[in-house]
Amino acid sequence: MPNPLRRTRRLVAQKDAPVPGDGRPKVFTFRANDADFDRYNDRLSVQGWRLDAYAANPVVLYMHDDGSGGLLGAGRTDVLPIGKGRAYIQGDALLVDIEFDQDDEFARRVESKVEKGILNAVSVRYRMLRYHENERGGYDCEEQELLEISVVTIPGNQRAVRLKKHSDERVALIRDIADAVVKALGRKGRKKSKATPPAAPPSLSASDTHALAAHTARALLQHLQEKA
Repeated sequence: MPNPLRRTRRLVAQKDAPVPGDGRPKVFTFRANDADFDRYNDRLSVQGWRLDAYAANPVVLYMHDDGSGGLLGAGRTDVLPIGKGRAYIQGDALLVDIEFDQDDEFARRVESKVEKGILNAVSVRYRMLRYHENERGGYDCEEQELLEISVVTIPGNQRAVRLKKHSDERVALIRDIADAVVKALGRKGRKKSKATPPAAPPSLSASDTHALAAHTARALLQHLQEKA
């Protein structure tokens, strides 16, 4: 049984920031890892991630700088986590939702660059628990413990592409459809001169109207995607 190893991998981000407006902080979603070969010829099992330790201490760093100089050394004098993350498995990838610390000026600067698309990548630091050497000279890891996640400058996985444009267009489309449905629901019916008008439906509260609009928008978007 080989001894546990610590490795670090950098992957391109999938930015998916919901539109604020209800007082909630922005959350950025990244693709943190997949099961294909990376540039170091390693492969990590998606189902092999052990996330309990990270869930108990979900720190997000910058360039893996944890106060000991980091793997690449960001040169900061006030080294602290820049945010917190929520790591989870979805489909064939490990994803992480990152919320930046709004009380930290440096964290806000990093967030701004992420939001503008200047910074697009994250990197996972992990401990390899069960692994063996593969045909390319790297390691195939069946089980690994997630230690921390960092926002970084250069990715290490060539297939993990940023999906910002698609996700932003999807959010905008849902918002536009929802607005149109809300406007339509609030429009008064036309008067009919001959026929007796049907009984008016019960009025909806503003929150119920917006909920119905959002549900309609999602259903319509799903229908459009299935027809595409």
